[in-house]
Amino acid sequence: MGMNLARGAARGAVWSFATVLAERSFGFVILGLLLRVIPASVVGLIAIASAISDLARLVANSGAGEQVQASPGDRSVEAAAFWSQFLASLLFMLALFAAAPFFAALYGQPVLSLALRAMALNVVLTAFLIVPSARLASQFRFRVVGMISLGSTITGGLAALPFAFTGHGVAALIAQRMVGVVFYAVVASFAAGWVPPRPPPLPVLREGFRFSFPLMQAGLVDYIAVTGYVMLAGLRMPVAALGEFRIAQRLFEVLQEIAFMPARNVFMPVLVAVRHDPARRFETTRQMLDLLSMVIFLVSAVCGAAAKPIVLLMFGPRWEAAVPVFAVLTLMAPAAALYSVVNPLLTAAGRTRLVSRYAWANAATIAAAVWFAAPYGLLALAWALAARGVLGAGLFALAMRRGLERPAGPVLRLLILPSAALVAARLAAWAGRWRAGCSCCSPWGWRRAVCRR
Repeated sequence: MGMNLARGAARGAVWSFATVLAERSFGFVILGLLLRVIPASVVGLIAIASAISDLARLVANSGAGEQVQASPGDRSVEAAAFWSQFLASLLFMLALFAAAPFFAALYGQPVLSLALRAMALNVVLTAFLIVPSARLASQFRFRVVGMISLGSTITGGLAALPFAFTGHGVAALIAQRMVGVVFYAVVASFAAGWVPPRPPPLPVLREGFRFSFPLMQAGLVDYIAVTGYVMLAGLRMPVAALGEFRIAQRLFEVLQEIAFMPARNVFMPVLVAVRHDPARRFETTRQMLDLLSMVIFLVSAVCGAAAKPIVLLMFGPRWEAAVPVFAVLTLMAPAAALYSVVNPLLTAAGRTRLVSRYAWANAATIAAAVWFAAPYGLLALAWALAARGVLGAGLFALAMRRGLERPAGPVLRLLILPSAALVAARLAAWAGRWRAGCSCCSPWGWRRAVCRR
């Protein structure tokens, strides 16, 4: 069984990587085309709308996938997972419809109200893709999941282009998201042989809520920690500046998705399979973190050093302000790698309340960094988030010890050399820039006004 598990996990990781790479490559082509005609102010506006609607969507639907994967093949669990998340989704959608004018007034953007109400539909639509996706993942059918995700990206991108090139930037970015979600939900349901089940008995539904509620909390704070903090940043900086920051942030998100999302997709089902064997759980976790340390740090080091050509080649010179921000954000890789292991480790062990507590602590520190640093500009915000990553890494190391139920030092030592290499690559890039004659450029990413390089 151990060999079959390892073989299935390896195949899943390889297929996930291939499809994620193809998906992100196509997605970046579409994004590059869109950003050449859509102004930064529109990007900032949609960033706020997306952060708010995705917050509702992720919270409403968090826990369903983990619940299905934790009890593979149990149709009563699937029914409870779907209906608990569907009912929660309806409530969040209605709340978002009602609150849309308030958010528009809060940010001083009247168009935000219409954008939020359109994107609120995604909250309910997502409920129809969570269970079939989890069923496919629990069967290690990651090739199918990856191909569906690729198709979703392609259809959403193609739907957005006509709107963008006719001057409807807001409609383009909304259509891209909604068409992609609909495609994913329909095709995933067909591939998994899933149809929405009848409502389960009340005790089963109550148990579904009981399992999912801590993960809903964790989903809330995880999203704030990864992307949702742009809602706070939008209150503390101009919308156009937020659009520039969002591009750098999105580049870092894609970096993570390419570097370790394919492997992370198999973490949950693998850890569920070894959760009752402490020795195998420890060795599996060590191997997972070893895999991440070989991939994400290499990709982060290269992307951070080559931030300028990456941004300018993809999006053009009008987005040059995002270059140093992206370079700094890549320093957050160690904390991101740790959390990608800690979350499924604790969830597979059934310690969902502990997942929620650590997620709240992580999000609170990120929110504080954003709130106090955003008024001082893009780079100040980026450096504050990178510095907070050091605190986050320590927090996740403590969580890993709780999940493994033994000292985590032998596992965490795997991160020392890659972290040192990441810092060395960044210092080498700065040294090369000075050697090229740009003496006015600071190693922290700031430039004096006279610099034209």
